[in-house]
This record gives sequence, C-alpha cells and structure tokens, in this order.
Amino acid sequence: CGDDDDSLGSVDSNDTTMRTIQFQSLRDDNKLEQGISLVWPTDPESRTLALSTLLEPDDLAPLFAGAQWAGTRVWHAAIHGMFYMEKEYGTEMATGASLLELGCGLGVPGMIWHMLGGNTVLSDQESIMSQLHANLRTNFPDTTKTMGGGEGVKEGGATKTAKGPSHTISAHPLSWSRDGVHKLSNDSGYTNGFDYVLNCDCVYEPLYGKSWELLVEVIDELLKINPKCVVVSSVERRRADGIDGFVQRMKSCEHVGSVVQVLRDDKLQLEIYVTTGKQ
Repeated sequence: CGDDDDSLGSVDSNDTTMRTIQFQSLRDDNKLEQGISLVWPTDPESRTLALSTLLEPDDLAPLFAGAQWAGTRVWHAAIHGMFYMEKEYGTEMATGASLLELGCGLGVPGMIWHMLGGNTVLSDQESIMSQLHANLRTNFPDTTKTMGGGEGVKEGGATKTAKGPSHTISAHPLSWSRDGVHKLSNDSGYTNGFDYVLNCDCVYEPLYGKSWELLVEVIDELLKINPKCVVVSSVERRRADGIDGFVQRMKSCEHVGSVVQVLRDDKLQLEIYVTTGKQ
C-alpha cells in the first residue's frame, strides 16, 4: 500500500510512548537493525527485554511477505494493549493467570505478562517460530517451556508443569482455525482454555487480507472452550482496515456474549475491544 513504518504504526526510539518503555533499536555498523530492547516501566526489577528482529534465511518469504515483515516490528497497538491488560487485569496477572497471545509477532505483550507474574503462550505462524523460540531462550532461560519438554498438568485455566517451575512461557504455531485452536490447547497443556486472550494489530486488510475472518473463528472457539475467558483486541485504525467488519462479525458469533469498545484514542488512532463469552 506504499505506507512506511511510521504511517503503519511501527514504533521507534523517538516515539513518546517508546521513551516510556526505554525502547531502543539495536543496529550494526551499517545501521541495519539487528534487534530491539525495552524496559517495562512497572517491572520492579527493571529488566531489559532484548529481542532479535532477524528471521532465519529459510523463514524469509518471497519478497518478504507482509505477515513475516510485520512479525519483526513492535506496534503501538501492542504496547497500549499491554498497558490496558496490566491496568485492568494486573492482579490476576501477578497471581499466575494464563494468557494466549494471537498473532504475537515478536511477542512483547505476552513476554511482559510473563515477566510480571503470568503464564503465557505465544502463537503465530510456523515461519517465525525459530525467532520466537530463540528470543524466549535468551530472555527466559529458566521458565521457557519447550515443545516436547515436560507435559503440563492441568489445574483450572492455568497449567502447572509436573517438573520445573509452574510459572512458564512457551511459543506454539497456530493455524487460524477451530481445529488449530484445539491442537494448540493440547500441545500447550491448556485443554481447559485460557484466562485471557490478546490480539494486537491483527486486523489490517491491505497487509493481511481478510484473515480477520479466521481470527473471529479462533476467538469464538476459544470462548466455546472457556466461556469465562476475556478476549482483548487492540487495533490501530487505518484507511480500509476492515476493523468494523471484524467487530460486527464478532458480535454475531455463537459463543460471544458481548463485544465492548473500552478505549478509543483519536490522537493515536487506537481502539481496544473486550469480548466475553456467554455464561
């Protein structure tokens, strides 16, 4: 569509919001970005989250397809989505509530949720799993739960591992489909569903087409599995983005009880919606 990073909502070190989280773009001698770092303002230990933004050569799609490129950026909607999650659900987060992040890209919100006490499952396309797994090993070597390593033992909505820490984070590929939801739930150990689900900037038709229709199916299935789950959708408004269609489709889903807009920031062009199930 011809938009650059700034017009699409990707963040940089000069952005006011990013200064709040001490965001830095890490570049090599040729000024090419190799990664990013940030410090979440409410983290009592002021830990630096350092993430590589480089994809493995085998994961680069032809002409660097939009979805793969988007997965290497940090978006305003992701940061403000996490601000909202912490404000509204911080107590639950600190006591180990589970969060599934859909279309996570670099996975910053889910990682922050985990840093502040919650259990996290990050999900996205198979093509960025190697990047996600590497970043998890770097930042959370003691609490990363690897695929195939130690089955989770169900306890309510959260998962406790039979061996090792009960406070875990993991990354799993997710094909946006109802069958994909059940596969992820089984693979991650969360067969009873998740306490919270977060998706940030996953709806933008010029980049992703109408993939939001599949996202709606995923959310509806997650609410079917756990009607008490709370789904938070943080989006940035852009021309012809498809968000209105996404919201209307959500409201018509079988297992959706309500869809409520809880935040609208006209300056940043951000909106946040909370979707809950039928109870």
